[in-house]
Amino acid sequence: MECINCGTVVTEGFCPHCGQRIGVKRITFKDSLSDFWAQVIGFDGMFFRTLRDLTVCPGVVARDYVRGIRVRYFGPIGYFFFMITLLLLWLSILNLNFAELIRSRHDALDLVERNQRSIALVTQWMGDHIKWVLFLAVPFQAFAARYLFFRKSQWNFTEHTVPLFYATGHLFWIMMLTFAYRKVTGDLPAVYITTFLYFGFMYSNLITYQSRTKAFLKGMGVYISGQVLFTLVAVILVIAVILVLALVNPGALDSFKPSAK
Repeated sequence: MECINCGTVVTEGFCPHCGQRIGVKRITFKDSLSDFWAQVIGFDGMFFRTLRDLTVCPGVVARDYVRGIRVRYFGPIGYFFFMITLLLLWLSILNLNFAELIRSRHDALDLVERNQRSIALVTQWMGDHIKWVLFLAVPFQAFAARYLFFRKSQWNFTEHTVPLFYATGHLFWIMMLTFAYRKVTGDLPAVYITTFLYFGFMYSNLITYQSRTKAFLKGMGVYISGQVLFTLVAVILVIAVILVLALVNPGALDSFKPSAK
């Protein structure tokens, strides 16, 4: 018998070349449910273990992953993208989008009133590309962790991204609850304090060569410094784009001019 997937001659229940089962049957709902459980929830309880341990001991998860324990938990980047996909799906169910949510946080600022068109352009772009905005913020936080706060950790730059991808992905659970609250009440509570505390908590059980209190405070510093660095670089890039537009097509700058009151 030939394997239906790769054509290899098979004498047993599975193809020795690609692992395809021989004699597959028609797809049923039970099969689909089992496949979902194995691919997303399964892996010997990997998802629930990752969820639980990132809640109670996030630093231990990151430290174990860097040490080489790679089958106990979801990988950090995989967890990040899985969670942000859930978050975007949740926003779709609630009929919300990031651009509107970002604008709602700044409606009271006079800057928005004076420069509505340029703010709207930037906000819409961020909302449309929020997955990559959040992803690209992590390397700046890793830079702060590696070169500013935890230089003695002996971790390289890439290893410092591990706890940060885990932390950012796990905080999407808080964002999902926050957006549900926004849908019900119309208000969007600030979650920054939760973010600060979670980053501090993660580093307090990740870093072992200094006191937990010091690691906690430095962990919050990693988040703040990373956000500041990311914002500065983003502003520099925007200014560079504006300068290029001014040279190439001055008329395109009309979108960035303050709207008249």
